[in-house]
Amino acid sequence: MSRTAHVLDPAAPGCGVTLCDALSILQEEDAVVILGGRERARQAGERGVVVDGEVPVPLNAPRLASPPLARVLRSLITMPGRGPIGRIMAWSESALVATLGADHGVPVVGQIAAVSGRPPRIEPWRRRRARVHPIGPEIGPLLAKRGWRVGEARSATDFPMQDVTHRCGRRADRAGIRRQWGVEPTNELVVAMSADPPSSSALSTVLTAVATVGVAGRGLTLVADPASGQAMAASRRLIESEGRLGGKTVRLVLDERVRDPRMVAPAVDVVVAVDRTDAAPYPPVSVLALRAWLACGVPLIASDRRNAASLVEDGVDGRLLPIGDRNALIQVLMRMVDEPALAVDMGHAAAARHGRGLVSGRPDWLRLEDYAMEGRPSVGMDWANPMAASR
Repeated sequence: MSRTAHVLDPAAPGCGVTLCDALSILQEEDAVVILGGRERARQAGERGVVVDGEVPVPLNAPRLASPPLARVLRSLITMPGRGPIGRIMAWSESALVATLGADHGVPVVGQIAAVSGRPPRIEPWRRRRARVHPIGPEIGPLLAKRGWRVGEARSATDFPMQDVTHRCGRRADRAGIRRQWGVEPTNELVVAMSADPPSSSALSTVLTAVATVGVAGRGLTLVADPASGQAMAASRRLIESEGRLGGKTVRLVLDERVRDPRMVAPAVDVVVAVDRTDAAPYPPVSVLALRAWLACGVPLIASDRRNAASLVEDGVDGRLLPIGDRNALIQVLMRMVDEPALAVDMGHAAAARHGRGLVSGRPDWLRLEDYAMEGRPSVGMDWANPMAASR
């Protein structure tokens, strides 16, 4: 029986801890190659992924990873005793570009949960050699505009999740994490921003909204990923606006643990994933990351885009807001500050709807014998001048 070799770049949008957790459950006898070097391979291993090889990736140049990736893949293809490699599955645009540029002679399939603001460069004829499947209903049209051959969308429910515990059953964790963030009142609203992928425009939008909530006399704490664009500048603007305008204290906490919802979910009341209409290009949030928050019992406030709408029932386990409507976000946050029970009730609904009924086996599309393979094997890149080939 043929096996699948997975190429994963854990630092790429949509390939964070949630995907690593799912892949560790679904891996079985499949091989996994990590892009990003030993540190990324170590981090994936800590999530339970069995790593068969790792390849350093030069910053913003995935094509430069193609020659060493080709060597690793060829060694896996010819490895005795574990069965042949029947296809290679790449889990991000960067991994897909590196894999299509490698010389290995095996069909390539893409599975992409989120995209970066700027697509990696690759020749059009190479793009057409892979069928790419969006994870979630939102990014398919964007992938098509970038020149990929787009297949059917994958559902977020096809991916299993590690066991999670609802926040109300972990009161000690809730109090301890909140103390680390400087949140003393037990009923103060704590809002987290989804960090996969981090977006500077989203941070600016949410920051303006929470500052307005503070001016209106409601205090809260916003927790964001320090990798979000202009996070430190946003923090300074918040401090300056508080001094000028008064009102209740609104804090911005930068904590990289928001990349892993299971680590901080007990202390978070609601997660926000919104955008502005003038954000161009708009990088959709990973549907896997949103589902992880919901499964942990954290309700979602999101712009009414297809990924969020495929998960959230408005008013039950979250709120769907008109795209770019900052006033709607302000009103929802103010109501949640005034009615703490609202976030609790939505959190229970989120845990009930998304924390149960997890997949018990590999989906059909991940089983090679059940998959209708399309496309031809990739062709090797120009080994004589890899720098020129990456342009």
